[in-house]
Amino acid sequence: MNSLSLGVAEFSDLIEQNKIYVDKTRFIKKMMDQGRKYYFLSRPRRFGKTLFISTLEDFFQGKKELFKNTYIHDNHDWNEKYPVIRISMKQISNESPEILKEDLLVMIESIAEENNIELSEKGSYIFKFRKLLKELSTNDNKVVVLIDEYDAPILKNINNLEIANKNREILQEFYNVLKESEEFLKFVFITGLSKFTKVSIFSTFNNLSELTLNEDYSTICGITHNELKNYYSNHIQVMADKNNYTYEETLNQINHFYDGYSWDGKNRVFNPYSTLSALSQKEFQSFWFSTGTPGFIAEIFKKRKITGDYFKSTVLKATELDAIDPTNINETTLLFQAGYLTIEKKIFEDNILEYSLKIPNFEVEQAYKDNLTNIYLSDVRGEFNSLQNDMWEWIRNGDCDKLSKKLKIKLSRIPYSLRLSKENTEKWKLYSAIFLTWLDEMGMRFDGEKTIGHGVIDTVIEENDDHVAVVEIKYTEDVKKSLDSLINESFKQIHEKEYYLPYEDRNISLIALAFKDRAIKNGIITDVKCKIEKMTLINSDSTTSM
Repeated sequence: MNSLSLGVAEFSDLIEQNKIYVDKTRFIKKMMDQGRKYYFLSRPRRFGKTLFISTLEDFFQGKKELFKNTYIHDNHDWNEKYPVIRISMKQISNESPEILKEDLLVMIESIAEENNIELSEKGSYIFKFRKLLKELSTNDNKVVVLIDEYDAPILKNINNLEIANKNREILQEFYNVLKESEEFLKFVFITGLSKFTKVSIFSTFNNLSELTLNEDYSTICGITHNELKNYYSNHIQVMADKNNYTYEETLNQINHFYDGYSWDGKNRVFNPYSTLSALSQKEFQSFWFSTGTPGFIAEIFKKRKITGDYFKSTVLKATELDAIDPTNINETTLLFQAGYLTIEKKIFEDNILEYSLKIPNFEVEQAYKDNLTNIYLSDVRGEFNSLQNDMWEWIRNGDCDKLSKKLKIKLSRIPYSLRLSKENTEKWKLYSAIFLTWLDEMGMRFDGEKTIGHGVIDTVIEENDDHVAVVEIKYTEDVKKSLDSLINESFKQIHEKEYYLPYEDRNISLIALAFKDRAIKNGIITDVKCKIEKMTLINSDSTTSM
């Protein structure tokens, strides 16, 4: 059983270490047969773009021995070898336009030195890049240029439009050299997370072949269903044995968590990073979110307050899905290109091509919820940090109106899409999390999901050694249920399970907190109500006062 290739992005390392390689070389053959010079591919992070770039590098350098048992091995003239320039823009410093220019210049000079090419001491990065291409090229061996993450200098500064725009202008000049040096080039392959408008590779190359939404290349990255079973069946069985599942049950779980990505609405692929991580750790978790989510996405979420309802299908015109204007970002297009949304199907209506988009799988759905939830919980912080004394005064006086009003205001600011979960338990967790965040930011002593000898209390709040509050939270979206009925259910549960017993040596406030969602046109309103009972326990015989 060959080992998993998790964390290995160099084709030669993967082969030499006898790791599993999912053969994608038929796509190289397809491009060679197509005979075009310029190619562009957009895919989310952690989808294998860098590995494909590395595979192209070894292919064009004629390293036939590495391609044994691959499709291309017996379908190529290995006497053809070409000089290769491989550039990773994510490794280029880009904190400012000046630094970006300096790093581009250093990179070009370094490539020239590695190839024993002397560049003049003076000259801009544009001049030296053009000369490098000319000097590397010969009549028989023109140059192959491979550029990974072409858009990194823009994306890393997307929330600082001044820097992002200047970096875009620099990249436009840099990539324009490729068009001007066409006579010296054999093949150019460029990858990125996004397709940005106003960047020269899209406006200058008349014969640029875009593979992103091309049905013939829809599975160029990622793992298809057949590939998963053909290459990883042994690992799936090991995972099944470890978790006491059958092979089919494990396969279904992998489908549920990591499948569903499509760039043509027909062919689906698994997220390779998440799938291999699950097989490696032999458990199902959300792996992609922590490493695959670009930092700028979270920043845009915070600044833009994403409002789209992405828990159901979203339709976008092909022209809107095609590219992003960094000065006027379409949030849906950005979410698609970042991997939060994928193509469900193509729609042709009135000669207009549209795409139906959806969240691809359970892992991404949870990542989306967690991202938004954390952002909106951070909004809760700061507004409630001065209310501790007020809170205890409300509790001691049995005054729930102000507490309910504060919570209702906060809930009304949370996006409609975030509260569209199908599971009531998930909504309960969201509202409970907001309540606990409030308590935390007020500096209150509390335990959420407090386990005692005979049950689990939603929340216990301690004012001091003499006073404690026991809180039971209920939620519904049932139109037939009233807030008052939820309040009664809460008190009934508290008394039947005697949640107050561990605190019988103190003064106790019992708090019933109820949330009810009611649908309105294009949204949800969450009503909040609470009620407080004060209790004194004397010799284990309880008395209550409303």
